[in-house]
Amino acid sequence: MNKTIIITLILLLSFNLLEAQKQQLDSVKKKSIVGIKEKFPRTRILNFEYGQSFTRKFDSELFGETFQNGEIKSQKNFTGSINLPLFVTRKWSLTGSLNYQFNEFEFANIDDDAIALFEQNDVVNFHNFSTAISSTYFSTLFKKPVIYNASLIVDGNNNGFERIKGLVGLSFIMKRTKQTTITLGAIVFIDPTTQLPFFPTFTYNQKFKNSKWELDFILPQRLLFRRFVGENSRLSIGSSFGATGFYVNVDNPNFADVFEYGQLEIKSGAIYEYRFNDYLIGTLQAGLQSFVNSRLTEKAQPTQDFIYENTQKATGYFQIGFSIDPFTKKPN
Repeated sequence: MNKTIIITLILLLSFNLLEAQKQQLDSVKKKSIVGIKEKFPRTRILNFEYGQSFTRKFDSELFGETFQNGEIKSQKNFTGSINLPLFVTRKWSLTGSLNYQFNEFEFANIDDDAIALFEQNDVVNFHNFSTAISSTYFSTLFKKPVIYNASLIVDGNNNGFERIKGLVGLSFIMKRTKQTTITLGAIVFIDPTTQLPFFPTFTYNQKFKNSKWELDFILPQRLLFRRFVGENSRLSIGSSFGATGFYVNVDNPNFADVFEYGQLEIKSGAIYEYRFNDYLIGTLQAGLQSFVNSRLTEKAQPTQDFIYENTQKATGYFQIGFSIDPFTKKPN
């Protein structure tokens, strides 16, 4: 599921690149009013985010048996990413990405006599890295614009390289008018650990008549209602589905050396975006964070073969971010 979210955003980035290429080829469009996708691009050259969720209780199972319970006093995370266009033509583009993710958990009230995996009465940190190459081709199929994408992802943590993953996808632009944009697509994962090797994608954006609000829906990533607030800011209200994932090195002879931890979550609340100048965009979001599941699986094994699972109560969260993109300057 985490890979589904990644590729959905890649396909949306491809759509934005297509629009940007059209603008480069058409000087009239360069002077037009900047729309939502141009004003707040979903993927930028540099992006930095810091987030924190608050205290909640949890209980867990190991190999299907009752295991630890306790309290997560806080969960903090920082992500930094670089996305660079390596080669761009009218129909084809190659993009390179570098990503760093830091996760910190503070646990309390856990039984010290229990087996230690990664939850313990202390502050626990995880550092993860990934790099990706994404190739995108723009064409037509059945007289509809279509975007093809293939991506190769290499990841690991501070202990070294871990895995190589791949995926391919396509997205049809079914409808694009002043009020409505609809895309339909599919993804195929080249990864033996995925539960769903094939996954459909769907996006729907609707600007309401005689209203400043619009609906932005991306399956399975988000459902938001949005509106501009003044010339340089935008407010969004709704929910988004995401994942936190990282590698866990376990120092215990009874277990494998490396596991993958995946935490699926839904964040509901408000998002406020503000453009400080032509290149710098800030984001603040806050609300309620709910947890769908949190599982620990041996590296490279299917996620349904998890050995550990925990259940967490919902809690509050906030997140701040800054993006820099020298290629999003407003047209004169």
